[in-house]
Amino acid sequence: METAHREFLEEVLWQAKREGAEYADCRLYPKTESEEIKLENGQISSLNSSQSAGFGVRLLAKGSWGFYATPIVHRDKIEKVVERAVQSAATNATIQKEKVVLSPLLKTLRSDTVQTYRTKVEIDPFKISMDQKLILLASADEAMKQASKKIFWRIVQLSVQKTQKLFSSSEGVFSDQTTIEVGASVQAHAMNLKGDDTQRRSYPDSHVYYMQGGYEMVQKLNLVQNAGRIGEEAEQLLLAPYAPSGNRGVILLPQMLNLHGHETVHGFEADRVLGTEWTLAGGSFLTSLLPQIGNFQFGSPKVNLVADSLTQHGVGTFGYDDEGTKAQSVPLVKDGVWVGLLTSRETLSQLNAKIGRKYFAHSSGAVRADGYGSWPVIRMVNIILEPGETDFEDLKDSVPKGTMMFGVNKSWSIDDVRRHFTFGTEIAWEKQGGKWELRKNAKYYGDNLNFWRNCQAVCSEKSFYLQGLGSCGKADPLQTMHTGHGSAPAYFTNIQVGSVG
Repeated sequence: METAHREFLEEVLWQAKREGAEYADCRLYPKTESEEIKLENGQISSLNSSQSAGFGVRLLAKGSWGFYATPIVHRDKIEKVVERAVQSAATNATIQKEKVVLSPLLKTLRSDTVQTYRTKVEIDPFKISMDQKLILLASADEAMKQASKKIFWRIVQLSVQKTQKLFSSSEGVFSDQTTIEVGASVQAHAMNLKGDDTQRRSYPDSHVYYMQGGYEMVQKLNLVQNAGRIGEEAEQLLLAPYAPSGNRGVILLPQMLNLHGHETVHGFEADRVLGTEWTLAGGSFLTSLLPQIGNFQFGSPKVNLVADSLTQHGVGTFGYDDEGTKAQSVPLVKDGVWVGLLTSRETLSQLNAKIGRKYFAHSSGAVRADGYGSWPVIRMVNIILEPGETDFEDLKDSVPKGTMMFGVNKSWSIDDVRRHFTFGTEIAWEKQGGKWELRKNAKYYGDNLNFWRNCQAVCSEKSFYLQGLGSCGKADPLQTMHTGHGSAPAYFTNIQVGSVG
């Protein structure tokens, strides 16, 4: 951390204390830079390069939160920003029923020295020329075009972002974190001759695939080779039978299972469980079950869900969250039993009161904002379904005839307490006569407790797949966050399947 930045942060905290703040923190973004490139049918449809900077101040005054931010990083702005944050706290205090109580940071997490985090990068993506990036995307586009004449819409995207975030708090935490994320995807849309059926195939996922790392992460995707493959698959889906209906066993591939896990774990966010957050994803059916945490059977013994902010390359990986809590790995479901939540320092006392005992001792470190100008809220980090011991090929051989296998997600719907769901996939297969045959417009649906409790096997680490979702929305005003997810293929029984359309 540069001396000037350290002095800037210290002055913010001094001003906050002078104004009577009981607690204060500041997030300073000296420089955020990004590039986004998008080709549609071989033509550049989007080409953006941007830089931004700013700082935001969050503080507690008279037991209420206040916040204010500005894009102007200058010491002359500090006093005014702090004053506005104090004013917002005073306004909130007039309508707030209970004072905010922050759980203490663990002593081992407190330090007056600057804590640093840096994304490990082999090839700086900002040093790769724009021409080289465009050649890669154009080559992937051409591969889809050559794969099938029935492809009528081709999309290729590449995204790069570098963010430096400096944090300080009145509790003596100073952190300096720089993250670099890259994202890429290809997508092929095919149409039959009659024009009454279209099919879509995406790679690596139906959302832009994000990871922490350098340009080497893009190279590992082999976009051109896989673009040709999905072009062929999109045409093949036009001729494939519709997915059958009924109660079946299903294998979910990681791209589908990760999205299902994402939608499930929204219900593990403490603010939703407490009923104080309902935007976009609703609340949680776990609210009424809070006294049973630690004993409630959420899934089968094969299910181990973890909120992890330590995994290399995950977009939910960091050193410290936006409250100064150190990154960690926190179990949410252990051997099928619900044991944890995504928490903040503010929610711990509220959760323990509703549980009826001191269950939570410290924050899980899940508080993040999507930029300096946004209020930090509880967000998913890297949500991991821990691998089991089953070999994927052995699993495919051993499951009975009629089992369905679901690939990349295409559509999703889940009720506002995260209980009942319907998920559609771009591509699916049905096991018939020892072979896996292509099926289109497949979906599966049901009750989330029935789903997780009927998990019969999770495949081994060698088929584990980590990905980043770049469009998770939460809060009001809306914030869009990158969240990480990882799983291996898993087998579930007693699942309702069918077809869309």
